[in-house]
Amino acid sequence: MKNLYKLFTLTMGLLALSACEADRDSNPVLNEPDTFVLNVPAFASNNVYDLKNSESLELTCTQPDYGIPMATTYSVQISLEENFVDAHAETNTEANYITLGTTHSSAKMEVKALEFALALGDLWSASSDEEFPITPIPVYVRLKAELTNSGRGIAFSNVIALPKVLGYKAVPPLELPSSIFINGSMAGSSWSNWVPLAAVNGMSKFFGLFYFGGTDMFKFGTKEGEYIGFNDPRLTITSDAFTGSDDGFGGQNISVNVTGWYTVVMSVSIKGTDYAFTLDIAPGEVYLIGNAIGDWTFGDKGKFQAPTTADADFVSPVCTGGGELRMSVKVPGEDWWRTEFAIPNGKIVFRENKSVIDSWSEIGPEYAINVKAGQKINLNFVQMTGSVTQ
Repeated sequence: MKNLYKLFTLTMGLLALSACEADRDSNPVLNEPDTFVLNVPAFASNNVYDLKNSESLELTCTQPDYGIPMATTYSVQISLEENFVDAHAETNTEANYITLGTTHSSAKMEVKALEFALALGDLWSASSDEEFPITPIPVYVRLKAELTNSGRGIAFSNVIALPKVLGYKAVPPLELPSSIFINGSMAGSSWSNWVPLAAVNGMSKFFGLFYFGGTDMFKFGTKEGEYIGFNDPRLTITSDAFTGSDDGFGGQNISVNVTGWYTVVMSVSIKGTDYAFTLDIAPGEVYLIGNAIGDWTFGDKGKFQAPTTADADFVSPVCTGGGELRMSVKVPGEDWWRTEFAIPNGKIVFRENKSVIDSWSEIGPEYAINVKAGQKINLNFVQMTGSVTQ
């Protein structure tokens, strides 16, 4: 009887093990292939792709073999050379291709002819001093695929040739934005109002000084209410301080994983038929400049003491000389005068693209504030106020 019981127990155990193995075998496994197939259009060898007189070009592909059906985002890349070369900072190598700004969620995609023409013009300008050709030229195309909103499953297709592409000097349908707004949980916004970033003088770059508490998050836009988030395909993020967090509406907020005062820097360009945004962050540093401190650079002796909370003031070093008050927020790589500000009537006002050659008085007498040796300046970047104290 004992032997029968042992045999029964062993048999049931083997059956259970077999069932577990069967379940494991049936579980889907995510593959991450390196490549997939971009189809050559049926009449590519004989067809002239007249970009000026076309709305779009049709491309089709097979989805990368992820093992299971997955939402996939495709980007179109074009080059004047069959061999696509990536950029490498170490060897000072530039990429010889351009990724079009519009992404696609289907394996059958309509590529905008205008966007294709704009990218083709940029490639030609970067590779040749000659005028853009008025006859068809060969263009090489490949696709980049990735699992939607995940950063995983990145794969590149084969390269196909479109032997006869007739381009033209296309003009972007957009103008660079004059403003960038930010809305988030940090002090000064609290999701209730849109805070304008200041423009870097003479550049399509914007900046703002904010206190982040380690768990704050935000979105931005070229106008109030636009809500561009972390997973927007137009956005490139260059700092690990930013991550994405679910906004509850199918998108992602931009989470800021640092604590203290930081300068948010947003660069904007036109890529094809849309904007391209690059987001960075730098330590929040404010400086006295000029005669008041005896230094016309971002020198240590002119650096303000940053507060440790959101509701306190930046406090300047004691002025060592007299003259017109000049101050600036440091944006890495930019001259101080591009990001300077004044405190007319006690309010912080950035220079942006105002014409200031020698003195703030060129805008108005209230902008040109004279200080004396021994004085200090207090600034509150939440209230956007400033004052001179003894």
